[in-house]
Amino acid sequence: MGIAQRDVVPNESDRDYLLEVWKQCLVEMLANVGEVKARYEDAFQAIRANSMAAVADARAAYSETLTKLENTIEERLGRLHQLINDKNGPRIHPFEEDKVHYEGELVTYEGSTYRAARDTGKAPTEDRDWICVAAGGLDGRSPRVKGTYSSGERYSQLDIVALNGAAFIARRNNPGGCPGEDWQAIALQGKRGPQGAKGERGERGLAGATIRSWKIEPANYLATPIMTDGTEGPPLELRWLFEQFHYEAS
Repeated sequence: MGIAQRDVVPNESDRDYLLEVWKQCLVEMLANVGEVKARYEDAFQAIRANSMAAVADARAAYSETLTKLENTIEERLGRLHQLINDKNGPRIHPFEEDKVHYEGELVTYEGSTYRAARDTGKAPTEDRDWICVAAGGLDGRSPRVKGTYSSGERYSQLDIVALNGAAFIARRNNPGGCPGEDWQAIALQGKRGPQGAKGERGERGLAGATIRSWKIEPANYLATPIMTDGTEGPPLELRWLFEQFHYEAS
């Protein structure tokens, strides 16, 4: 036999009482929502403030660590650079304007070498900031071939002239007449020897070869004639001509 079911539906008086109880519970729950929300907002703001403070502390610590790391790297690179300089000697580089050159640097300026006596941005002509360790020398001079001597032309020291089969070089600028004490003979014409006996007339030879073209060697300043018979003639050395032209042009 089955169990008899009881009537669980409350009667009318109980329903009114239960409804009133549910109303009070609902009112209390709704009243607590604002308080719970306020507590949640306070907790959220506290967590947010703590998080931002932690992030700021982390950023400050990272920045400090990065600065220390950069300083350490720069110091070690400086030591390594100093070790390399001690082993290989200091490097010399051209002076640069609008740049700070540090004490001990070696620079070249207008043909001379200077060492910085202190950190400076001034040019090496400032004696108090730079020490000259190697002064530039004077430009070298070479003899110049001036052709046949002419009394109306002006000559300078080391000019070479030809006169009466001889060659002379000037001892100083504006020398006097040649030959003279201001000129040094460097080649003299020899005396004519006695004429020898006349030989027998030989057979007529082949026509001589003529120049057909030239072979130019720019690297060696040579111009070699190519003859019509395929042979090469004696080369012409042209370096001294270019050196004379360069000297006169400068």
